[in-house]
Amino acid sequence: MQTAPFAAAPLPAKILLLALAYAVAGHLALMLAIPPGFASAIFPPVGIALAAVLVWGYPMLAGVFLGSTLLNLSIGFVSFEHLSLEGLLIAMGIALGTSLQSLVGSWLIRHFVGFPTSLTDERSIFLLLFIGGPLACLISASGGAGVLYLSQVITAAQLPFSWWTWWVGDSIGVLIATPLMLILFAQPRALWRSRAGSVGLPLLISCSIMVLIFIRASEAEQNNLRLRFHEQAKMMSTTLQFRFELYGKAAQSIERFFSSSSQVSRQDFARFVANLPSTYPGITAVSWDPLISADQRARYEAQMVAEGFPGFSINENNDSDERVPAAQRETYAPVTFVEPFAANAKALGFDVLSKPHRRQALEKARDSARAVMTAPITLIQDNAAPQPGVLLLYPVYKGDPPLSVGERNRELRGYAVAVIRIADLIDNALQAYPADSFQLQLLDITDATPQPLYGQANASLPPYAAGLLWQESFQVAGRMLQLSISPTEAFLQRNHGLQPWAVLAGGLLLCSLLGGYLLTITGRADQIRHQVKQRTLELSAILESAAEGILIFDEQGRVERANPASSRLFGYTASALLGRQIGGLIPMLHRQSGEPWDDMLGKPLEVTANNADAQQLELEISLSRYELPGRQRYICMARDISARKQVERLKSEFISTVSHELRTPLTSIKGSLGLLAAGAVGELPEKVRALVCIAQSNSERLVSLVNDILDIEKLEFSQTSIQLSSTDLRPLLNEALLHNQGYADSFEVHLSLDDQALPEQVPVVIDSLRLQQVLSNLISNAVKFSEPQNQVQISATIIAHEVRVQVHDYGPGIAEEFRERIFQKFAQADGSDSRRKGGTGLGLSICKNLVERMNGKIGYSSVLGEGSTFYFTLPLAEV
Repeated sequence: MQTAPFAAAPLPAKILLLALAYAVAGHLALMLAIPPGFASAIFPPVGIALAAVLVWGYPMLAGVFLGSTLLNLSIGFVSFEHLSLEGLLIAMGIALGTSLQSLVGSWLIRHFVGFPTSLTDERSIFLLLFIGGPLACLISASGGAGVLYLSQVITAAQLPFSWWTWWVGDSIGVLIATPLMLILFAQPRALWRSRAGSVGLPLLISCSIMVLIFIRASEAEQNNLRLRFHEQAKMMSTTLQFRFELYGKAAQSIERFFSSSSQVSRQDFARFVANLPSTYPGITAVSWDPLISADQRARYEAQMVAEGFPGFSINENNDSDERVPAAQRETYAPVTFVEPFAANAKALGFDVLSKPHRRQALEKARDSARAVMTAPITLIQDNAAPQPGVLLLYPVYKGDPPLSVGERNRELRGYAVAVIRIADLIDNALQAYPADSFQLQLLDITDATPQPLYGQANASLPPYAAGLLWQESFQVAGRMLQLSISPTEAFLQRNHGLQPWAVLAGGLLLCSLLGGYLLTITGRADQIRHQVKQRTLELSAILESAAEGILIFDEQGRVERANPASSRLFGYTASALLGRQIGGLIPMLHRQSGEPWDDMLGKPLEVTANNADAQQLELEISLSRYELPGRQRYICMARDISARKQVERLKSEFISTVSHELRTPLTSIKGSLGLLAAGAVGELPEKVRALVCIAQSNSERLVSLVNDILDIEKLEFSQTSIQLSSTDLRPLLNEALLHNQGYADSFEVHLSLDDQALPEQVPVVIDSLRLQQVLSNLISNAVKFSEPQNQVQISATIIAHEVRVQVHDYGPGIAEEFRERIFQKFAQADGSDSRRKGGTGLGLSICKNLVERMNGKIGYSSVLGEGSTFYFTLPLAEV
């Protein structure tokens, strides 16, 4: 798509090119106009204008004004007889409205949407198309229709329809042409260029399809209109031919009347033809024109004078069109009987043979023995406003029509004549048809030069109506007539349909919606691409800067990606790690081909690994898995725990030191103080004895603290062995009651055991000594926090496949803020309790560790001020 030459063109060239593009696109759009008029369902030039102003700025408004003026002037050449100042003002007024629409639309878009814009979100797409299309086009439609109305090009009745079609055409033009222009020229070029295939091509194809559909619908509509008009014209033609035939029969009746009688008086003739003119509108007169020879002229004229016509003579018109006595000829055919007489008295005595074209018709009728119609003539009865008329002539013979021409010449008596005014005939025949729906012309084309009988040459029809013209030729009494019927502007206005316009407008509106939808889809796709790129960069940055080693490997265990921390951890370069088997780095992850690592997912594992120098590493790893289309990948996060392991070994050594070096002297001190207090060295003074008792009590607390610390550390480092075996729980509960009764008595607290809910045998897999340690801790805690004379209840019950043991006291309960950390090391309710009740705060942590290592669970419930219940559950052993 080469748009650089246009984009790099200087501003004047851009303005001229825009004007040319506007005019050409306008002419193409008007080819889709629905006749009559210029109601096009799409007018792309306004969309081109809006996009040009957006892309290259407000100076392009000059190109909009110039292009619109040129387009409307070119339309004016067709609509007006010649280009005038009025036409120029109309064109400039319409162009001003279009320019104002482009200005306002582009300003609003820049203000509310911003430009240049990539149009990647629904809001900006909707606002740009709505503001530039339906909203801004109110200006061009109102301005253009208003100018046409004020210039009286359209009437007030036509104004709403003109405004509506103008607005719809301009709006759809913007909705379709503007996105296409932006694809060609807008910034950012990379994004808009990528939309050429995904937005521009589908939009062009869909619009082309709709135009083809419109053309077919328009053709169907035109065929419909042509069929309707031709049906009407055919009926009109049939009516006229029938009327001519009917009038010929009326004239023939006169011929029959004279043929049936040798003597016909003027009165007989008047009575016979009295109703013909009124019955057959258009027949202005009927006459009997006998054939008079030169020898009979004097007698004939004398006879006519005797009948009451003084001064009668056979007459004719001279070159000055004045009535004079007829010149001497061999024969005459004077008008003798004529009705209605009053209106046609002027024709009495006129020699029909005096006019050459009438003589030719009379001779033709004589020789053929048939009716003959004259060429168009000016009737002598018409004075003020002569109209074309014809004479319908029937020869009358002395008997039946002779067979030979010679005999017909000898036997001819005269002629029965019907004088027909064509305009009256046609107007009366076609009065059932709306006069404003057609233009009719009737020509006599018998001779080389056609002669008009009725109407004028049809006004030039617009191209779309040329096919509606109806022409037919037919014969009337020996003359060939040509009938032409064309539609009037009023007929076209009444019968033009909006179906093709509605089809095109609706289809193009759908196309514009498709364009907006495709813009939305491509915009969203661009946003997603941008986000994916951003997230990829972020994830890559995280991966590259992570302190922990991260290895990504496939289902075959081949490393696909490794971060710099992995390279530092294993001592390989990043490229050397790629493709290496994960099992070669971390032996614990070695698997047979295709064997998954699902059993290790989500669990922190402490493993050994080998680095590039064949040295062992102590690592903590965790595995996770993610799915890709058709494949899956594993992520191994590795942390070097060598330092932590070293600290743990130091702690273990410290614990061993404490166990051997601290507990032994403390035991000795405790024993010595016990002997002193027991009087092994004699009775001690009261004050000394009190001090010894205090020392003994504190040494016992110190030994208990050291033992608890040693226990919790050993449990954490799994140095305390747990010997699990199937054991009956009931004896252990009784034993715990006995062992702790003495401690309870020192607090004046009563212990009780309720094991009635237990069966006779309760087998559980436990370490008996460790379970006694748990029971002692729970019972001693319950006793310490019970008031004197209260009791501590020990109970047990079977729930499902577990046995639940609980120790309940009626002490103060556990404060809400302490409950979350009650099983943590050194957790105590508060300092005062610690001092008053004693303890290290390690008992419950030890209990939790021991119970869980025996596959049980521990918990509690407490009500402040009412007491607490600590319980643990153990699974029943299978018998």
